[in-house]
Amino acid sequence: MMKSIYFSLAMLLFLTPGSVYATTSSETVVGEVISVMERTREVIRQTPVTERICEDRDVPVYGNNEQPASELGSMIIGGIIGSAIGNKFSDSEGAGAAGTVAGAILGKETANQANEKNKEIVGYNRTRSCEDIRSVTQQTIQEVIGYRLTISVEGKIIDINTETKYLPGSQISVFKTISYSVQ
Repeated sequence: MMKSIYFSLAMLLFLTPGSVYATTSSETVVGEVISVMERTREVIRQTPVTERICEDRDVPVYGNNEQPASELGSMIIGGIIGSAIGNKFSDSEGAGAAGTVAGAILGKETANQANEKNKEIVGYNRTRSCEDIRSVTQQTIQEVIGYRLTISVEGKIIDINTETKYLPGSQISVFKTISYSVQ
């Protein structure tokens, strides 16, 4: 079909003596806006939000139900025992000193464990802890991208898209172009 149109057009140009001319005229005419319709599109708007969340918590208060074990006393006793064991089982020089250090460390750790076992909850303190939680809210909105005008001009009803909003009944200037050419 397209080949026959091109062929016909080529034959018309070939057989027509002289050149083919076209005339275009333009003018501004006045029309009246009959109706206005918004043209919209859906847009997802994302908004960052920081929300502060607070909560009250009961924190236990510990007390000792017995006398706490002394770390210093446990270190001294551990050092003495470690030194005696080091000297008894080894003939090498300095084994007693190494046993003293190892015994002191072991004695201190034993005292710490004993103190942890002696703790009991004697009450609770109410404390408030807060944390900022960040999130993003999404909202679908209708965004206006332009307007579709229905206009009465020169006895005709036409539709034109524009970015400018007009009110119904407004007078509007319309650019009219007429082209004439030989077929």
